[in-house]
Amino acid sequence: MAYIFAFIIKILLFQTKRLSYLCLFIISFLLSCSHADDIDWEVKKSINDSIYAINNKLAKERMAKIESQYNAEGCFKLVHISDPHLSEFSESNHYSYPINLIQSVKFANQTDLNINAMVATGDFISNHKDKEIAIKYLQSFTKYFYNNNHIPSFICTGNHDSNIIDSSFSTYITASEIFQNLSSVSCFGLRSQKTNQNYYYTDIPNPQGGYIRIISLDMLDQTGQKYNTVYYVSYTQEQINWLGNTALKKGMSNQHNIIILNHYPFQPHSNNATTYLCDGDFVHDWNMIPDIVEAFRNRTKIKSTYKNQLSTNDSISVNFDFTDSSGQFICYLGGHAHCFAYFNVLGLSVQTSLPHQQMILCSNQAPSEAGVVYNRVKRQEDTISSNSFNIYYIDTQNKKIYITFFGAYQPENNSSYPEIIVLPYS
Repeated sequence: MAYIFAFIIKILLFQTKRLSYLCLFIISFLLSCSHADDIDWEVKKSINDSIYAINNKLAKERMAKIESQYNAEGCFKLVHISDPHLSEFSESNHYSYPINLIQSVKFANQTDLNINAMVATGDFISNHKDKEIAIKYLQSFTKYFYNNNHIPSFICTGNHDSNIIDSSFSTYITASEIFQNLSSVSCFGLRSQKTNQNYYYTDIPNPQGGYIRIISLDMLDQTGQKYNTVYYVSYTQEQINWLGNTALKKGMSNQHNIIILNHYPFQPHSNNATTYLCDGDFVHDWNMIPDIVEAFRNRTKIKSTYKNQLSTNDSISVNFDFTDSSGQFICYLGGHAHCFAYFNVLGLSVQTSLPHQQMILCSNQAPSEAGVVYNRVKRQEDTISSNSFNIYYIDTQNKKIYITFFGAYQPENNSSYPEIIVLPYS
């Protein structure tokens, strides 16, 4: 009976638009009566195959508009997912079969789209009191993110990926364990690092010429067990030295364009949600990395000390010379706020006359982790709003990013929200 039900729904979904949405409503109602531990997964998979087909069609239509309206077909194309939060309670990203994660990989690997790369900006798991179960979540992400994935794909860590849930650190997934479990398959990014660190860079050929350099930062980087990295971003002096002396310099040419991955938004913490960082904070001054990048953009020197707000010791010293550097910074990509957003990075210490640095955030991938502060996009399991991620066309000749979406993107209070956003970055 389950297979007959799924087959009938699949047929009905491809009739009139009105009937399709009626069917989706019925599906959602029926499956909402169940929980993740008692769902008929074969029915759910079949239904979500049909939902994927609808979202895939809509996303391709939006991409076609970008190509026709902005002559962007030859741009660097990037799929950006964030905050999949694999767990036992998520229906659409259950660790045993993470439907939304699988859909994103399937979408990005369509040969007719010619996607150049895919990134995932952290929070691969939801936390669990049993460390071994949390590691199973992490292993599941690795398996499904790289399984059937044939395009260059890269990750950066998120605050939940360390799985610290109490002061005893008994559930803590260490940096070496994260590396071991996230690089247990042919992981393009970590493999190119050739070290056991969870930060790295790699160069990808750009269809418009030269390379896109993706620099992935590790926000869980600490010596020993000093900080609760579920709440605090931690970078070591070693990582900052690597950023300034290696990632922003080594092998760099004027044909390089840079994207930096970091889970947390580069903004000051706000208790009243005036920034996208109202949950969590940076151990050191939040503007440390944007200051370094601004010195790079200005081809100047930077020498400064960034205080540790949790300790009188362990400040970070920055001393880099970018006067002879090459390359163009594009933007930061992140997540954490569980909503799509883009903003200027303001409040830097480095003097500049250049346009502001930009950061783009990707929405959470599953409704089980709905944003409660900023997210105004209605999300519902087993509908076309269940999944959500960003698609970028990066035009390095005209210095613009064309942004569109797969799945949910339109705020409930804004029916005219654009399906394509044009973001100049220089």
